[in-house]
Order: sequence, then C-alpha cells, then structure tokens
Amino acid sequence: MTLLPNEAKIITSDDEKIILTNHRIQMTDSVWGQSFFICIFLEDISSITIKYKSNIIFIILTAICALGSAYYQAPMGLVPTLIFFAVFWFTRKHIISISSNGAASLIFQVEGMDDKKISDFVYEVLLAKQTRVNQLHKL
Repeated sequence: MTLLPNEAKIITSDDEKIILTNHRIQMTDSVWGQSFFICIFLEDISSITIKYKSNIIFIILTAICALGSAYYQAPMGLVPTLIFFAVFWFTRKHIISISSNGAASLIFQVEGMDDKKISDFVYEVLLAKQTRVNQLHKL
C-alpha cells in the first residue's frame, strides 16, 4: 500500500488484508481467483455493523429433530438434535461491515478475535474517523 501525503498506518490485520490509516480504511482480498480492492475514506464512513452470520437450516433441523424426539418419545432423537445444533454453533461467522455514504461496503469475516479485540478494532476506526473529521473541519 502506498501511503498518501501525511498518512500513517494505525492498524493492519495479520495478513495485511485490512489496513487502517489516519485517512482511510482499505481491504484487499482475493475470492475464487478474483481479486478486489475497497478503500473508504474515514470521513465517508456512515455505519459499522458487527454481527454473526449463520446457516439457519441447521437451527431448523435442530428444532425438527427436537420436536420429533419429543413427539415420538425417542431419546435417540437427541443425538441428531445435538449434532445439528453443534454444526450450527461452530459454523457461525463473525462479520464486520463498514459502510460508506451511498457507496460500497467493506465486509469481512473476523477470525480468531474475541469480542474485546473486535470492540477495540471498531473503537480504533471510530477514533480515527473522529480525528480525521476534526482535522478536516479545522482546515
């Protein structure tokens, strides 16, 4: 990444796919052989969303197995119930979405970060945005 004049890196992800500077946040990635680059200037950030994304089919299968097990009074029905619930739980993905004013969103999956680190990252983005906006208004 080539930095702009008076720009400095604040945070970079371990794989350097996400880079936060005092002017912008950018993501570079490659999916299925197609690479892409998204850059949002900090003053253009309109919202940040943190959510879990999961495959709802596994929770539906969990409910069906649990209801079937209860209806037929079959204790063996608890095994697939627990398996489907475990698959649902362990395939959840933590997603952060940073949206800009009317343009593209920077959406990425967070791996290996606990809630505290995610919260700290979002705080750093918001602090950098506030500093950038204050800097622009002083000019």
